[in-house]
Amino acid sequence: MEPKTLELKLSRAQVAGHDLLRVELQAVRGAPLAPEVALVLDRSGSMAGRKLAEAKAAARFLLSALPETGRLALVAYDHEVEVGGFSREEALGFLEGLEARGNTALHAGWKMGTELLRNPSRPRLLLLLLTDGLANVGLTDPKALVQEAAKAAEAGVYTFTLGFGEGYDRELLAGMALAGGGTHLYAAQGELQEALEGELAFLRGPVNLGARLALGEQVRHLAPFAPGERRVVLLRVEGEMPLEVEERTPHGKVSRLFPLPPRAPKGSPDWHLVELEELLAAGARLLAAEPQDKEEAKALRQQALDLKERLEGHPLAQNPRAQALVEALEAFAGTLAQLARRFDIHLSDRTAREGRAYATRLFSEERTLAQRYRKRS
Repeated sequence: MEPKTLELKLSRAQVAGHDLLRVELQAVRGAPLAPEVALVLDRSGSMAGRKLAEAKAAARFLLSALPETGRLALVAYDHEVEVGGFSREEALGFLEGLEARGNTALHAGWKMGTELLRNPSRPRLLLLLLTDGLANVGLTDPKALVQEAAKAAEAGVYTFTLGFGEGYDRELLAGMALAGGGTHLYAAQGELQEALEGELAFLRGPVNLGARLALGEQVRHLAPFAPGERRVVLLRVEGEMPLEVEERTPHGKVSRLFPLPPRAPKGSPDWHLVELEELLAAGARLLAAEPQDKEEAKALRQQALDLKERLEGHPLAQNPRAQALVEALEAFAGTLAQLARRFDIHLSDRTAREGRAYATRLFSEERTLAQRYRKRS
C-alpha cells in the first residue's frame, strides 16, 4: 500500500439550514517532487506593448525560478498556437521573438498545454493561463471550457489561471481554475511577476500529485499540495454515502472511504468549525460582488460590516483564515464607502476582480496568509 500524503479531519453540522461536511486536509512534510509545468501565454493583439513585455519578463522569471529537475513547456497563442520548446534555452529564444498579433484562441492554447504535460509520475500541477482578453476563436462557451478544465483535472492535469489587466472574463478564468483544482490570480499592470512569485512558492516542490474528493455527485479536484499545506473543503450532505478521498502519488493512487460522522450538537467545537467555514464561504461570495451604482455599493458595504462583526465575535475568531478575511472585508468596506460617495465603474470592476481571485485561495490557509487581499484604487 502506498504511503498517505494527506491527513484528514471531518466535521459535520447543521448550519444555516444545511447539513454540511467540513473536510480539512493537511499534507505531510515529505520530500518535494519535481514538477512538470506548462506556461500558456496569451500573445494576441490586445497584449501589444507593455503588457507583452511584462508577460515575457514574468515568463523569464518562471524559467529561472523553477527547480533544475523540473520540466517546463512554453505555449503561446493568438488565433494560432505555437510551442516554444522544452529546454530553458529554447524557451528564452522563443520569448525573444514573440510578438503580439491576432485574436484569442484561449481553448486551443490551454489544450496544447495540457497535452504537453505527459508524465503521470510527476506533479502536472501548473498550467498558467495568462490572458488580458476574451476567448473569441474556437471553443468559446464558458460552461464547456470549465468542463474541459474539470476533465483535465480528472486526468491529473491542474489548471491555474492568471487574469492580466482588466479586459479578461473573470468568471471564466475563476471557473476554470476552481473546476481544474487550482487557483485564480488577478494582476494589474506592474504586478504580474509578483503574482507568479506568490503562487510559485507553493508549486515548485509539492509532496503529491493532487487529490480528488467525492461525496455523492459532488466532486472536487485539488491540485498538488505544498509540504505541510492545509486546505479545507465544505460539502453539502445529501444522504449518508461515505466520503471518497483519492490521493495521487508517483507510484499510483491511494483511495480511502470515510463514513460520515454524526452531526455535531449546536454550540459544540465541531459545530463552530463548520459554522466558521460557512461564514468564510459567505465572505468569499461577498468579496466577488460588483456593485453597479451607489445604492448597491452602500448595501454591500453594510453586508461586509455585518459579516466582519460576526467573524470578530465568533468563538474561533483567532483562526488565521478568519483574521485574514476580516482584514479583507475591512478593506472591501472601505472601497465600497468610496463608491457609495462617488461611483466609479472601473474601481468597482477592479475590486470585484481582486475579490474573485482572493476567494479561490481562501480554502488554503497558507495561500491566504501569503497572498493577502489587495485594496484597489
